[in-house]
Amino acid sequence: MTAAVISLSLSGCGSGRAAIKAAEEKEAAELQTTGGRVSSAAGLRLGYACCNLRYSGDWVSDQSSGELPFIPLGTRVLVRSVEGDRAEIEAGEKQYRMGLDYGRKLEKTAEWVDKLVVLQDPSERLAKYSANVRTAIEAGRLLTGMTREQVLMAVGYPSTYDTPKLDATLWKMYWNRTQYLIHWSGGKVSRIEAAPDLLAKILAAGAPQPPAAKQEGDKRGKSAKQPAK
Repeated sequence: MTAAVISLSLSGCGSGRAAIKAAEEKEAAELQTTGGRVSSAAGLRLGYACCNLRYSGDWVSDQSSGELPFIPLGTRVLVRSVEGDRAEIEAGEKQYRMGLDYGRKLEKTAEWVDKLVVLQDPSERLAKYSANVRTAIEAGRLLTGMTREQVLMAVGYPSTYDTPKLDATLWKMYWNRTQYLIHWSGGKVSRIEAAPDLLAKILAAGAPQPPAAKQEGDKRGKSAKQPAK
């Protein structure tokens, strides 16, 4: 088996619970020899959604868009296969495809999958946050003052194409093909730059809405070239 094509044979195992059980047994065996980490680059990965994973239809892209529905953070995720720029996963008893639409030249698919499907349940950390932060994350919304970890949980990773370094002072994110900007200072969100109507959608319900400069962003209309899936 190579890193280029990684697949889980389900013959004799059926699907659903049987596949999860087989994966758990394989993971337990591999954990004994890998020091606690199973990588998608080496084989099957069974873990948890690192964050709220946005999807369109059955597609999870590396460019998350805030208006889309999401797989909640902490959901148990089974990586069935990784091939080229694409992966197939099962989450909440549903099948999804995921892949690098924009950042394929900047990171490997298996490494990206490892970021999104983590071995430790992030719900344990979520439970330690203040009530308003927990509520915002669970709704997939943002608050000024959030840490990077909290923003990642709420809206997912920015595309490496737009934001190559997570320690940058500016993150580029999207809502319905319109770009908005997250400004950082001292490790926390200092400002979210977006048009007022968009900002109202990005922020958690009841959050104060500071004056924000209107931002044109990166409008991607229907005529824009869309990545192949």
